[in-house]
Amino acid sequence: MRVLVINWQDWKHPLAGGAEVHLKEIFSRLANMGLEIHVLSCGFKGSKRYEIIEGIHIHRVASRPIFNFAVPFKLREMESRWRFDILIEDLNKLPFYTKLYSKSPRKLAILHHLFGKTIYEETNPIAATYVYFQERLIPYFYKDWPFVVVSESTKEELVRLGVPESNVKVIYNGIDTVFFHPREKYVQPTVLYINRFRRYKRPDLAVEIFARIKKRMPEVRFLMAGKGPYLEKVRSLSHKLNVEVDFLGFISEKEKSEVLARSWVVLNTSSKEGWGLVNMEAFASGTPVVGFKVPGMKDSVKDGYNGFLVEYGNVEEAAKKVMLILEDTELRTKLSRNARKFAESFTWDKAAQLTYEILSNL
Repeated sequence: MRVLVINWQDWKHPLAGGAEVHLKEIFSRLANMGLEIHVLSCGFKGSKRYEIIEGIHIHRVASRPIFNFAVPFKLREMESRWRFDILIEDLNKLPFYTKLYSKSPRKLAILHHLFGKTIYEETNPIAATYVYFQERLIPYFYKDWPFVVVSESTKEELVRLGVPESNVKVIYNGIDTVFFHPREKYVQPTVLYINRFRRYKRPDLAVEIFARIKKRMPEVRFLMAGKGPYLEKVRSLSHKLNVEVDFLGFISEKEKSEVLARSWVVLNTSSKEGWGLVNMEAFASGTPVVGFKVPGMKDSVKDGYNGFLVEYGNVEEAAKKVMLILEDTELRTKLSRNARKFAESFTWDKAAQLTYEILSNL
């Protein structure tokens, strides 16, 4: 079986995130099962136009801002050279509308989450409206496509948009519970924010929560790891609120596994997630998560079991939940144990096998 996956970027791209982790983990396993996997993605500085990684043929064309305009031309070239059995579109940014020009006989869409109105928190009104409008077109161009989504929340959004429920299959992301595992906690109570610094991830609200905790528990240490265009504004806010935060910047996977495991609580203030890969990494590390009751977050965080959820934007209540975990050793131990148990039920092998079955049925 020869499969082509179109994804905006591959996992070596500097801006790679959860969708690219999914791309690598699922399709490298499918390649090991004997499938011939090709990926079409955008190029970046220093990247090769073609290489084989993890058994996957990576083809790169154009740069990130214009990748969707280059796809039709590159796809025609690739389809004339290889006869793909299945074409997969990862609708991670904008649709590519391959239905209009692809000759591949069978097609599948993968969707992590829809931005919806949260895109207006991320960019200017003109660009946000463009993305919002593109998402509204999905039912018209993909209504008869089978979909794989990573959470029930994303499935519900897609069905509300107009895609038949019978076309949508939920396959949860996995997590590497060997790489991410519990370790001895920091001696000093520590709260960690680890995510991209983008507006819709709301790192500014994390700082506001830190400020409330600091007033009542001055001994707590606050860490923020990651990079992104919103970082400097968050730094400025921390100074304005007089909250001392250790900004770790971009950290390696090895460093991430350590800081996740040694922190006492992970704070995820995102306004929307597909599933919450950061949450799962925290759970595998034996660390509870506090966040908002929004799509994606409410799928992975089970309130009172492996963390807590509060209404979106309620920074006061979020601060109280974090402090409750920090102060109550028995509760923290229970949440930590439950978090690890929850993570152990999700594996990439299982997700890849379910994906293989869908492709075989196609």
